Amino acid sequence: MTASPAETETFRRAVDFALDILIVALKEAQDYLGGGNDLAAIGTLMDIDERFGDFKAAMRLFFHNRRNTP
Repeated sequence: MTASPAETETFRRAVDFALDILIVALKEAQDYLGGGNDLAAIGTLMDIDERFGDFKAAMRLFFHNRRNTP
């Protein structure tokens, strides 16, 4: 099955969105650490595995889509 350009763009946007969320969380935690607010940094990173899982899922879909695109 060949992927359409619209499907490819959808998956590309999903990867971009998931990556943005991951970057924002990491930057927020870094800012908290830099400001000496260790507990806030820890709280921000508590669900980082879930956020990274979302990114990996988006990447997996994007990869499979690109593999099926001529």
